[in-house]
Amino acid sequence: MEKLSERVQLSCDNFFNQLYSLESILRLTKDVCQEKEFSSIYYNLPPKDKYVLSEERNHYINMLDLALDRVSDLIEINYSMENELTKL
Repeated sequence: MEKLSERVQLSCDNFFNQLYSLESILRLTKDVCQEKEFSSIYYNLPPKDKYVLSEERNHYINMLDLALDRVSDLIEINYSMENELTKL
């Protein structure tokens, strides 16, 4: 029968895997937004619409940065929790 510590370790590992997957998805999405913004890809829009699209992209980039910060915080919390659990 599996010991509690093994089950907790497995849960921590699964949590990490999910966080790293989420982090990858967020980074890829942010990179695509940034690349389009830096390359000035505006799909032949009129100037006013280009401005609106640029504002929207920058908003998304900022929100993705915030989400990535939260994922990093969760990774750190999980590391700390896992270290404390191994001391038990």
